[in-house]
Amino acid sequence: MVNRSPLILPPGAVPTAPTPTPSGPPFDRNFFESVLPKAIQSYCSQVACTMPLVQVFTADGARHYIRAISGVTDQWVALHTQEELNEQPVQVFIPYATVIRVEIHPDLSPDLRRFGFLTDAAPPSPAEPAAGEAASPD
Repeated sequence: MVNRSPLILPPGAVPTAPTPTPSGPPFDRNFFESVLPKAIQSYCSQVACTMPLVQVFTADGARHYIRAISGVTDQWVALHTQEELNEQPVQVFIPYATVIRVEIHPDLSPDLRRFGFLTDAAPPSPAEPAAGEAASPD
C-alpha cells in the first residue's frame, strides 16, 4: 500500500509568499548619491577607520577601487578610481545595470592605503601616530 499522506514539514519550514520581483537594478542613482556615502560613514564609525577601501564589482568581472563619486545621472555613475598597476587616478563611467556588488573594507595595510575612499575625515599625517599606535620614544 502506498502512503498518500501530505508532505510533513519540520517546524519553521512553512512556505512563504514569493519575494516580489525588483522593479529596477539594486544599485541606482539613489544608492550612489545617498545610501553608499551614509553606509561608508556608518561603517567607519563602527570600525574606526578613516580611509576605507571601497570596491565596486561589475558584470564584466572588473573590480574598481573607489576613491570618490564624481557624478551621477539616471543611467550611470562616474567614479574616481585607482587602478592596481597605475598610480594615476582614473575616472570611470559605469552603467548601474552592470554593478553586481559593492564592498566596504576597513583601513588596510599601508601598501593599499592609496586605494582608500576619500571621506570628510582627514587621514593622520605621517608624523602623527595612527590610532592605537604608540609614539616612538626619542
